[in-house]
Amino acid sequence: MVANTARAMYANGAIKRGEVMSLSLLLTVTLVPLLLSAAIPAGENERWACSNQIEVWCTVDSCAAKKEDETTPLSVQMQRNGAFSVCAYTGCWEGVGNFAQASGRLIWADDDVAFSTNQDGYFNADVSIMLVEKDGVGFVRVGGLATPMLCQKVRQAPPAQQ
Repeated sequence: MVANTARAMYANGAIKRGEVMSLSLLLTVTLVPLLLSAAIPAGENERWACSNQIEVWCTVDSCAAKKEDETTPLSVQMQRNGAFSVCAYTGCWEGVGNFAQASGRLIWADDDVAFSTNQDGYFNADVSIMLVEKDGVGFVRVGGLATPMLCQKVRQAPPAQQ
């Protein structure tokens, strides 16, 4: 494609014979990285931060929302590389699990995730997180929690210039 563009410009008299190779190289160096970057999906380091306004607990038989003054604040963070953190009470369920993307939904899942402040395995839980990316609305299921969340993309600071 690049070479054909340069040849067409030469044929139309827009550039001289010796400039064809230079123009081909220039177009290759500038266009190819641009085209490749457009084909790369969102970066693995893209982060989301979520919090809850209500707390819902579910068992096999039913689900119930806690009263507003009894709601435990959650801090949930996720990355496209599969990393996640679901923090509540005095610790977090953290890991790098399976990540999937389908129809604008981002999904994280991992089993038997340890609770950071209880290493004896008592609070280990399966973690499932789902986010509707365009709306910033998510859902977390960990242990008995089954709670909706509001999420925002975390803006990354650009790398420092040297």
